Amino acid sequence: MSPPNSDSLSTITPGAGDLPKLTLMAPDGAQAEIYLHGAHVTSWIPASGQERLFLSRASQFRADAPIRGGIPVVFPQFGMLVPLPLHGLARLMLWEFVEAKKAGTGASATFRLHDTEESRRLWTNAFLAELTLAIDGNQLAVTLAILNTGTDSFTFTAAFHTYLAVTDLAATVVEKLAGVRYRDAAADGIESHQISPQVGFAGEVNRIYFDAPTELRLVEPDRTTHIRSEGFPDTVVWNPAAAKCATMSDLALNDYQRFVCVEAGVIGTPVSLAPGARWQGVQTLLV
Repeated sequence: MSPPNSDSLSTITPGAGDLPKLTLMAPDGAQAEIYLHGAHVTSWIPASGQERLFLSRASQFRADAPIRGGIPVVFPQFGMLVPLPLHGLARLMLWEFVEAKKAGTGASATFRLHDTEESRRLWTNAFLAELTLAIDGNQLAVTLAILNTGTDSFTFTAAFHTYLAVTDLAATVVEKLAGVRYRDAAADGIESHQISPQVGFAGEVNRIYFDAPTELRLVEPDRTTHIRSEGFPDTVVWNPAAAKCATMSDLALNDYQRFVCVEAGVIGTPVSLAPGARWQGVQTLLV
């Protein structure tokens, strides 16, 4: 497939499973890959030159299945609510590539998704979703905007289900969540408050932290990732550990050792959008 713009910032080619994939190259050397299936970011290599997202080697690259790893878009629901599929519709739909452009030494790409006849069978609301990915130096920012294009108000929850690559899970922690209330899905939904200044990964971790700080840190022995959010009041921290990982067909047996999910989300209090109203959330990674 030919490049969609004349300055070669981006190229759309067949990716895994022949799904269309856009490669975004910034003038400073940073790069990212985004599948139109789900507007799913599957790779981010900062200008410093090391992949920072996890992508499962067993991921199913099919039009009817979500991609495992990278940055899945969760909308219009977090979790499971029949008849919608787990984590909503957006990660299973084909998005439209709009444009790629330079931004100083960096670059950005924008994608859009409209409701369809098929989506309205499961979720009756009319919407326009827009995702913008911006890379610059050692920073990646992903913005999700939702516009109510219908005549009735609707509510939704949303998140970026971000898989961050780690090199030593046992020595990796998430910091700056001390004192924050959380719901622990790995402990039958019990609610508590984070006491320790660090969240470690000695076993399964599956927690929604409500009204979390706008900046967190994923700390490894030899590097730190700063995770910032705007418009997303909540944060999910997840790692399935060995037993659950073994039950997941799109993860290899030891894949749990290679990632930690730190997900910016709006979950505890759903967003209510009046006709014509717009909401926006941003997650920024800085290494």
